[in-house]
Amino acid sequence: MQIARHALSLVCSLCFLLQPLYLHSNHADTKTDSLIKLLPTESGKGKVDLLLEISQSRWFISFEESMDYATMAYQLAAELNYPEGKADALNRIGNVHYFLRNHTNVIDNYIMALEIADSLNDYRRMGVYLNNIGLLYRELQQYDSSAIYLLRALRAKEEYGDKELISSTLNNLGHLYRDKGRYNLSLEYFVRQLDIIEETRESRNLAIVHRQTGEVFHRQKRYNESVRHFKSSLNYAAEIPDSFLIALAHHLIGKSMLDMDKPELAIERINKSMALAASVPSKSLIRNNYNLLYHYHKKTGDYKRSYDYLVRYSSLKDSLRTQYMADQIKQLEGIFETGKQNNRIELLQKENLIQDMQLNRQENIKISLIALLIMLLIFMLIIAYRFRAIQLTNRLLKLKIAELEKTNNKLRLSSVALEQLNATKNRFFSIIAHDLKNPFNALLGFSEMIASKFNELKEEEIREYISIVHQSSQNLYKLLENLLKWSAAQTGTMHYLPEQFDLISLIHSEISFYRMSAGRKQINISAELPDEMIVNSDKLLLSSVIRNLIDNAIKFTPKGGSIDITAKNKNGEVIVEVSDTGIGIPHDMQKKLFNIDGDICRKGTNNEDGGGLGLILCKELIEKAGGRISFESDPGKGSTFWFALPR
Repeated sequence: MQIARHALSLVCSLCFLLQPLYLHSNHADTKTDSLIKLLPTESGKGKVDLLLEISQSRWFISFEESMDYATMAYQLAAELNYPEGKADALNRIGNVHYFLRNHTNVIDNYIMALEIADSLNDYRRMGVYLNNIGLLYRELQQYDSSAIYLLRALRAKEEYGDKELISSTLNNLGHLYRDKGRYNLSLEYFVRQLDIIEETRESRNLAIVHRQTGEVFHRQKRYNESVRHFKSSLNYAAEIPDSFLIALAHHLIGKSMLDMDKPELAIERINKSMALAASVPSKSLIRNNYNLLYHYHKKTGDYKRSYDYLVRYSSLKDSLRTQYMADQIKQLEGIFETGKQNNRIELLQKENLIQDMQLNRQENIKISLIALLIMLLIFMLIIAYRFRAIQLTNRLLKLKIAELEKTNNKLRLSSVALEQLNATKNRFFSIIAHDLKNPFNALLGFSEMIASKFNELKEEEIREYISIVHQSSQNLYKLLENLLKWSAAQTGTMHYLPEQFDLISLIHSEISFYRMSAGRKQINISAELPDEMIVNSDKLLLSSVIRNLIDNAIKFTPKGGSIDITAKNKNGEVIVEVSDTGIGIPHDMQKKLFNIDGDICRKGTNNEDGGGLGLILCKELIEKAGGRISFESDPGKGSTFWFALPR
């Protein structure tokens, strides 16, 4: 229930801040049914868009179903090579995770959607996705990150030119800087939003934004400006009309009047707000009005009525807790009354006993013996109880000792795992420092030389330096791409999305990509491949693996060498091999080739940089696809890397 209430509040906020999505749940259910009936009649991109619309309408009914339809939309868009559909589906999936507060999955999907929109130069989508990321960081109270993404969203939306989209991000920035206490900057964005909304004359939005602007002025204690905006909010709310917004505006005006020390004007507004709040009804607004009435009567010197409203305010605010406490008190009172009655009975019994003893002293000895026996019995019962308690305590101690031993074992295992993880981290940073530094040195050095000595350099020298800068940029991009994918695999945020596709076409595509790179070293790439080989796996994942293996083969094959690529079905597996006539791998390096903690930094035959992260990434990706990867290498004679996938 708590997640559902949180999700509903998020949906309502997104309805105003992002796009017009106000839907009653019954209406949403009816609309979804009608949309589902249209699915058999749609195909291609139209079907992707329809699935996304169904996913959005299911927000109000079932997050699980909304996720299912968004996932189907993504898979279909991927099959159709429909990037806009893929981006919208990733954004929709991110929205569902946002409502469920799965923040890690939220940012992953939003970032992937943003990358697609960026590649398309689609400023509308970029603005929406950046806005969503900014809202997520604001909810996590990471205000600096939120500001960065919201300002980027504003620039993208301004580039696109849609005033409604611009208005939503201006509102988000106003709230963000209000939460950070930067009220002047908050007012700047709210005022800019008002300028846009006043062109459309949307009464509801005008009422809301005037109220928000007035609240910021109120925090600055600029009460005249706050009252002016609250009255504007009241006027626009009356045009709709909306009883709650009207009641809220009267409440805020009354609050400002009290702070301005104008109680006679404040009470009029408070009474109007109270009457409307009771008719809505809104218990939270009634509670807040009780608080204002408490301060009003306190200010006017009517302490009796002030106290009365303070009691009402506290009672309404803590109604559930008060009821619980009342039940507890009632229960305790019952116990107390029962105890008092038992004490009275015991007292009367003692009085009767005393009277009997006085009347018949001969019974004293008998009564004393009975009392002694009773005391002995009680003493024996106490001893037996204590003995049993000691036994129980000993059993509990044994259990606790066993639990502590298990905990110690877990801690020892965790310590070993932590040491391994620390070694992996150190090696990972070492790879980053080594492989990032060299491309950047080349980029900075040769670009500085071109910039400072451009007029002095010959055309051949300029062409050579630019070629080096280009090659360094490519190396840097490959490293960053591998780092991002490896990091995603390690943190569990990489999604495995299998689909059916022709593996042979994918291999040919990757070979074509590297023909020019191989040609520069006069390396011949040959491929002994069947006409077609359909597999069910993640296409992007396998593309990255094949690309890394071909790139490594080129890097470690000398000028004039050759690379052979084969693919075959064997024993229920698809096996792909990449063989080269390169320099091979030393025996001491072969054992740690796929380990992040091994020192496998090595220069290529043309002094190319390499830290070994590409092969580590290949192993992570292939194992994620349910396959296996290995190699055979003879130092000085070449290497063969292969991977196998289940058919």
